[in-house]
Amino acid sequence: MTRVAMLLENNPYPQDVRVRSEAESLARAGHTVTVLAPRAPGQPARETVAGVRVRRFRLPQTPASRLGFLAEYAIANARLYLGGVVELLRGARVLHLHNPPDTLFGIGFIARAAGREVVFDHHDLAPELFEAKFGSDSPLLPVLRHCERFTFRAATLTIAANESHREIAESRGGVPAERVVVVRNGPPAAAFEGVVPARGGRLREPELLFLGSMESQDGVDELVPLLGRLAAEHELAGARLTVVGEGSRRAPLEAAALAAGLGARVRFTGRVPHAEVPALLAGADICLDPAPPTALNERSTMIKIAEYLAAQRPVVAYPLLETKRTAGNAVAYAEPGDLGSFAAAIAALAAEPERRATLARLGAERARSLAWAASEERLLGAYAGLAA
Repeated sequence: MTRVAMLLENNPYPQDVRVRSEAESLARAGHTVTVLAPRAPGQPARETVAGVRVRRFRLPQTPASRLGFLAEYAIANARLYLGGVVELLRGARVLHLHNPPDTLFGIGFIARAAGREVVFDHHDLAPELFEAKFGSDSPLLPVLRHCERFTFRAATLTIAANESHREIAESRGGVPAERVVVVRNGPPAAAFEGVVPARGGRLREPELLFLGSMESQDGVDELVPLLGRLAAEHELAGARLTVVGEGSRRAPLEAAALAAGLGARVRFTGRVPHAEVPALLAGADICLDPAPPTALNERSTMIKIAEYLAAQRPVVAYPLLETKRTAGNAVAYAEPGDLGSFAAAIAALAAEPERRATLARLGAERARSLAWAASEERLLGAYAGLAA
């Protein structure tokens, strides 16, 4: 079997759900997998997790600004380039690059020159992500687009997270269709076990839940105003919100909740072990994805959507392109970018137990069709193609 080195900058491991699913699938198939990733507080520098060797490096705390991101990426790239070279010298046959950022093409070209295979795992649209954070007038945007193009060129194989990313790989990246494989994010089989039935009846004090990254592009700044609208416009002053996750917008969101007098109705758990997520989902009546319709979000697959569906909880979201491709008619969609419509959709679900039950049933059916087993088969098939 193949020795694989995965390079990850954007999240710790095993907290990154997609990377963990891929690494463990490859390890179960007999490949030797090493993941190089940032080190979260409390994590050891080296350990083996479910058959995957993990080598971690520290990153300094940097502000959520252009200079902060540049400093973080510069340090992370230095560590990943060095670690990647070490893994190649130790015999890695495949270098598996996870983005963002799209700056690991240099080590990719080194690997190709050494006769190794390079996989580009296209998680996010890095130029659109930067634009969403800092605007469209930055002189760095053209640089990021060149970096994306170079990364596509360095890869033997591109793994796209969804159909939108496949289209971009072929159009913007110039990658031949036969060198792109779609491996969607999907819930593991364990997500369908022990699902707790949701509450019935009319909900006077609905339990709402948001799960995921808390950055500006995720729409989390609308969560506190959303609770205000539920109270003022829909007589749901008792609605409570649990926010599961971490990110640069957590502190401002906590401050906004306190300033609005909602501190007792909003609970922040921070980042939690993935094994604890099912219990948190079980306590929710309605799950939320307030990500607004932007060029980035329209073409991004939100992992939280499949997790909500697998937990058989009704979901309110905006009708983003990839959200609709993921969930179909199993989600209550609000009018694009309209917070009032989003609040009204929550209130309608709180008042209609039959509608909640229907969405839960449809969600379970949809989630089973998206289960990781199908994605795993495509991933392993792609690796078999590399070996051939």
